Amino acid sequence: MHFLGKNLRWLRKQSSKTQSEIAALIKKGQTTVGNWENGISEPNLEELLIISNYFDIPLDTLLKVDLSEVNVYQRQGNSGVAMYDHADAEASMAREDKLNYVLEEIKNLREEMERINSRLPENK
Repeated sequence: MHFLGKNLRWLRKQSSKTQSEIAALIKKGQTTVGNWENGISEPNLEELLIISNYFDIPLDTLLKVDLSEVNVYQRQGNSGVAMYDHADAEASMAREDKLNYVLEEIKNLREEMERINSRLPENK
């Protein structure tokens, strides 16, 4: 699952920008940005990089982390552009990676227990 549309809308609103302003930055129409935010279509790689650079956010975080659930942004300066706090996001992603690792290990242990149980003779 990716969060591109949701994150683009969230970042845009955090920086008090309109869809038209973001569209002008990317040299696209306002409808295109609206379609991205609503998951109707997606930007190409070049457009993703422009968005990533504009909001100062790593591309993988833009796609994989629900920014509205993680407090990694602060308003900076007169530009109103939300600035990315790399340390908080890395810590959040590290927690997510650890959780995924633990869940994968639990799954592996369950499978191993089922294999072992299937070899045991049935008690009557």
